[in-house]
Amino acid sequence: MEKRVVLAVTLTIGVIFLSNLLFPTPKPPPGQVPADSAVVVADTSFAGSEGGLLAPDSADLTGRPVQEAGRGEADAAGEPAASEEAPADTITVTTDLLRLRFSTRGAALLAAEILGYESYTPNGAGEHPVQLVRDGDRLFGYRIAVSGDTVRLDGQPFSVSAAEITLTEEHPRDSLVFRYPFPSGAAEFVVTYAFQWNSYLIDVSGRMEGLGDRGYSIITSLGHGLRTNEKNPRDDYRQLDYVVRGQGGDIESVNLDKVEPGVVRAAEGGPFDWVAVKNTYFVVALVSREGGPQFGGLLLMGEPAEHTTRMVASLPAPAGSGFGFQSYIGPQDYGRLEAVGRSRDLEHVNPYGWRWMRPLIRPLVGIVIVILAWMHGFLGLEYGWVLIIFGVLMRVLLFPLYQKSMRAQMAQMQVQPLMKDLQARYKDEPQKLQSEMMKLYKEHNVNPVAGCLPMLLPMPILFALFFVFRSTIEFRGVPFLWLPDLSLKDPLYVIPLLMGVSMFLLSWIGQRGMEANSQTKMMTYMMPVVFTVMFANFPSGLNLYYATSNFASLPQQLYLSRERKAAKLKADQHRKKAQKDREGGG
Repeated sequence: MEKRVVLAVTLTIGVIFLSNLLFPTPKPPPGQVPADSAVVVADTSFAGSEGGLLAPDSADLTGRPVQEAGRGEADAAGEPAASEEAPADTITVTTDLLRLRFSTRGAALLAAEILGYESYTPNGAGEHPVQLVRDGDRLFGYRIAVSGDTVRLDGQPFSVSAAEITLTEEHPRDSLVFRYPFPSGAAEFVVTYAFQWNSYLIDVSGRMEGLGDRGYSIITSLGHGLRTNEKNPRDDYRQLDYVVRGQGGDIESVNLDKVEPGVVRAAEGGPFDWVAVKNTYFVVALVSREGGPQFGGLLLMGEPAEHTTRMVASLPAPAGSGFGFQSYIGPQDYGRLEAVGRSRDLEHVNPYGWRWMRPLIRPLVGIVIVILAWMHGFLGLEYGWVLIIFGVLMRVLLFPLYQKSMRAQMAQMQVQPLMKDLQARYKDEPQKLQSEMMKLYKEHNVNPVAGCLPMLLPMPILFALFFVFRSTIEFRGVPFLWLPDLSLKDPLYVIPLLMGVSMFLLSWIGQRGMEANSQTKMMTYMMPVVFTVMFANFPSGLNLYYATSNFASLPQQLYLSRERKAAKLKADQHRKKAQKDREGGG
């Protein structure tokens, strides 16, 4: 039986792997990237070269030099520092969900607070909301790429339409307009941020006035990485990734620490429907408009500081039109991300599991999240009780499959004496033995695989729940009984121990009525210990579900054990009869 389980697991993994190998995600056809959109990919010099994305000097659209604010100086994030020639004011925008601070220098975003979520860092726990932008960092800020030149506006002083905006239910929408008139008076750059009272979305639009019929690209910043707000920063940094969705629909996620310091690289697979930077629970995403130009590229350069990578994205603006995109700044809330991404999978900005697992795990994760959220809202229960009920329901729903599996095993037990007789009779004729075994299975309606496959069905659900608890915002900071946070390990290790005890009881009861060899008996004692140690640091919510599911299986296991005993008695009768027949024949 153990060999068949291993074989079934191997075959399942093999099928998933081969399906990805034989039917890969189609790559985008060549030649669909507008010329202007390739600027950010083609120019891989972040600094120091003429016309580079961060070149210290550049020309305005009339060919005259543009004085950079704070040329030769840099702040903690590596951006040009403000100078006396470019004073900066701060504009605060407050909605029901966000508090944002913009700077008139470069029309950049300096701070983004997520008001509905607390920071769990030692200096902010219980006192401050989540803050996504790092100190000294800047999101957005604009550079214009036109006719082979890159004009930097991210350090220039903009005028702004309002000193402060506060949205309410009575005043649910408003906009912030930034303007930069070029010194020559021949052109003006305008960018508008539109906000909604109850949304994490910011609609960004803009235009370059005075260019005539020339197309251009805007280059905007995703910053250097998100700030951590978690109790365990190390785990949070492990999931600090840049993520892109290419034209073929493939989602690529890469940890920022994998971008080597001083090495410039471009994200592969562009143009992109969206580009994003995310950590465990939060995300900042730039989403292209449906039917409009996609982001032409995402350029990255690692920095010496840990968990820090500079990220800039380019978006083409066709001749005679402006540019536009949406920015999502907020939690990885599955429902909200699904609505933003529509058919573009923004809800999968956190691509669960290894690549070969995603076709199976990704749909299950979505289904599980929807079910748990619905139960939480419909029943009005804490998520801990929701998990207990979910664990019991899963065992009830899967019981017919377990029963079928056990009965298939019992059918195999009944023909085991006849099988041994065939093995003794045709021990020197392997082909004949195989043929007779198949005939025996057919005559007694026995499927040798049926006893194993139903037992594998809960495994994908368990894998899906692991990713659900590791990265789902609904479980962040949710307490239950003595557990301070369902997304973190049990500090007292009570739940992992209960899970191990439940595994042992299931295995011990399952062996009743069976002739267990020494290896099987050893597994009865060893596997619960191994799983307890392995699951000890897993999210307590996952262990709660698994332990509940196991304890809910005990009555089922007792019921099946009685059937197994009856089947063993019948098998013993078959064996005695077969032995008498052999002796009579002899």
